[in-house]
Amino acid sequence: MRFGVVGGGIAGLTAAYELLKKGHQVTLFERGANLGGQVATFPVGGSRLECFYHHLFTSDREIVGLIEELGLGDKLRWLPSKVGLLYDGRIYDFTTPLDLLRFQPISLLDRLRLGLVTMYLRRYKQWPKLEPYTAKEWISKYVGRRNYEVVWGPLLRGKFGEHYDKVGMVWFWGKIYLRFASRKGSIFSRELLGYPLGGFGQVIEQLTERIVQLGGTLHPGTPVARIVVGEGRAQGVEVGPGPAP
Repeated sequence: MRFGVVGGGIAGLTAAYELLKKGHQVTLFERGANLGGQVATFPVGGSRLECFYHHLFTSDREIVGLIEELGLGDKLRWLPSKVGLLYDGRIYDFTTPLDLLRFQPISLLDRLRLGLVTMYLRRYKQWPKLEPYTAKEWISKYVGRRNYEVVWGPLLRGKFGEHYDKVGMVWFWGKIYLRFASRKGSIFSRELLGYPLGGFGQVIEQLTERIVQLGGTLHPGTPVARIVVGEGRAQGVEVGPGPAP
């Protein structure tokens, strides 16, 4: 079968790669001039840096398996997290429960409440029940307003800007669940985060090379204007003129 993939980020490239391995014909379109999406890189001093910061959790088995399949497994390093929280001009370590107990900007009662609710979310499985709530609503109610104002509120505003109060609680739950899943041993151990030596750009380069080797066709700088639908099914794509800015 013939497939068209819209978007040349890690998801689109991986979809194209998997389809090609199954013997299909694949053409991929990416509106930007470069492939890679949010893991794209730019040149600095004879090397390359990522446009955005990325890491892997130990629970990210699919992408870890892909990296190993691409022959880059020996470059993947798992390093202890070094997360800090800036408050009132001071940086506090914030990676283990002991760090939380030492975090004096909130009361001891609030520290215990924050830790207990975090542990509850770590074991919580019925995430669809959280869909009616925003993270701000749920945290303020169950973790406490002081914990929200000092810990989670500034982090949400820093990540999502003016839309911080519209972030769903399911997203927040997912982050808590992933971070605890990336700890080996007890909850008192540091989480481990994965980084490919040389950056994620080499993963994109190797993945792109495999796609070409398997006969795939890549069209960066080619925006898709619309998907052509006929008889109830997608039949092709209509591309826009020239590279997108």
